Amino acid sequence: MQITQQMMVNQFLYNITNENTTMQNLEDELSTGKVLNLPQDNPLAVSQDMSDRATLSSAQGYQNTLQSALTWMNNTSSALSQIVNTLQSIQSYVMEGLNSTNQTTSDKNALSETVQQLSKTIYQELDTQQGSRYLFGGADPLQPPVTTSTNNIGYTTSGNTAASMEMQISAGISITVNVSASQVMGTASGSTTNLESTLNSTISDLQNGNITGLQTDLTNLQTGITQVVNINAELGSRIKRATAMQTQISQYVTTVQNYKSDLEDANMAKVITQFNTDQGVFAAALKMGSEILLPSLVNYLPNG
Repeated sequence: MQITQQMMVNQFLYNITNENTTMQNLEDELSTGKVLNLPQDNPLAVSQDMSDRATLSSAQGYQNTLQSALTWMNNTSSALSQIVNTLQSIQSYVMEGLNSTNQTTSDKNALSETVQQLSKTIYQELDTQQGSRYLFGGADPLQPPVTTSTNNIGYTTSGNTAASMEMQISAGISITVNVSASQVMGTASGSTTNLESTLNSTISDLQNGNITGLQTDLTNLQTGITQVVNINAELGSRIKRATAMQTQISQYVTTVQNYKSDLEDANMAKVITQFNTDQGVFAAALKMGSEILLPSLVNYLPNG
């Protein structure tokens, strides 16, 4: 088959166009650092990359939810620990009231006032907020769980129900993150009085020097302490579960990110080398083409 000048021109233009396209793709990779810049670059890889992006977005959403849940539960646990410490301090003052003899009215009033102030700190803990929501708000975390009252303490729980606040921490998996004020101050199993009533009676019995009443108060305080400790222990198990899930999802996110990076990130050293090589080939091809395919008009001038 005869190779015509037009065939050579067509082949030259085809090769030059392909080489120019390759260099443009390399330039895109150099400027973006990615090998996947257009769907046509690698349709199968682009499809996988889009799937990885969706997976990563979902996992990171669960990460954010877990962090919020852990912050909520850790703050709640800290408040419960403070309540236990306060109740134990109240216990010690009840013991002082039981063991002290010849107490004056001033002594009784001082003990009663001290326990009253300590009791107020318990209600203040129950009003702890995270952002605009109350940790112990129960069914309605936007409403304060503690209200003013005419009792000795001056505060009382508002009776918000112990509804659970669930957060979805993974596909099909939710966890209860809250403890309500009514759970903390309610009647413990095996008891006939709730913690709120116990605090009120303790203040009155200390002021009146009611030994029999204080003995009952001491027992009820211990029951209340045990109840709060158990609530905090159960919350601790939820914190442990959420922490384990957070670690698991973080490892999964890292794995997906690494796979995604391997799929779409360019090997810059290789790209630069290839670009320089192709640039030299392109320049040489242009020079050769200009000499072979496009002869100068001088070649057609008559001799002499």
